[in-house]
Amino acid sequence: MKIFKTVALAISLTLASTHLMAQEFRMLSSWDKNYPLNPVLLDPFIKAVETASKGRMKFTVSGPETVSPFEQLQPVGSGAFQFLFTSGAYHFGTTPILAVAEAMHGDLAAFRASGVFDVIDKHYQKFGLKLVAMPMSPEGAYNIILKQPVGPSGDLSGRKIRSTPTYLPVVKMLGGVGVVLPPSDIYTALEKGLVDGAAWPVLGILNYRWNEVAKYALRPGMGTNIQPILMNLVAWNKLSEADRQMLLQAGRNTEDLYYKAARELWQEEEKGMIAKGMIMTQMGEAQKAKLRSTWQDGLFELGAAKNPKDVEELRQFARSKGLVR
Repeated sequence: MKIFKTVALAISLTLASTHLMAQEFRMLSSWDKNYPLNPVLLDPFIKAVETASKGRMKFTVSGPETVSPFEQLQPVGSGAFQFLFTSGAYHFGTTPILAVAEAMHGDLAAFRASGVFDVIDKHYQKFGLKLVAMPMSPEGAYNIILKQPVGPSGDLSGRKIRSTPTYLPVVKMLGGVGVVLPPSDIYTALEKGLVDGAAWPVLGILNYRWNEVAKYALRPGMGTNIQPILMNLVAWNKLSEADRQMLLQAGRNTEDLYYKAARELWQEEEKGMIAKGMIMTQMGEAQKAKLRSTWQDGLFELGAAKNPKDVEELRQFARSKGLVR
């Protein structure tokens, strides 16, 4: 009888230990399951972690229908959720740092060698968050679609362009007038001529069918796209060192995948746009020469209005590493 009790106790302890080791993480995503970048960002990260942990770590993902993208940083920082997949633009009101980081240029290797990941990670720890991955694209992630092509002036003089604050400096440099509209209003505004164009990421135009009401896409594109994966800092600190390294490696693999895939996805989008009758139209050479500096200065000035100290420190660090002019 003692033997059976001993065996039963051992099994019970083993099951309890296994249960304690198993972890179900709650993740917030700023986009729904149909988001076109999920297959090269969110899905590979989750799969990599679940595979490396042999199924011990799993994720339940909730999208913007659960918490608005603009309100997701706080519940992850407080521990209501353990992970966040987002864009810096969505929590600009809390901190502009990741939105401003899209002003930097350079390839993925240059970003890693610079140490900027650690600078941004340290900043987000003030909000109870750990930066696990900082997937970034090459330059050219954003563009402007137009109802009419660029004229002889090479700019958009007098045209009304749907915009957000991050695009406004480029729109103004091109001679346009920014008009703030939510994404849901863009189709109708273009269709009715309320605006002459709209600034948006390269990806997504076909999904929203804006090609039906805007037949031109302005080139070159502008800016680097960064879509971070953040973790609640308390939950991070509770992990073993081995599990931390596993998550960081999954994040690094995701960064590699996105950097390689981004340009291919843009090219596929452009092919689809052209197949549906859209035409690429080029800004003038003088405007092209100003594009990068206008994008960079505009983002840093926008961020400095919110948090002058931290934004200036990031700018000086990035400049010292050759990531901004």
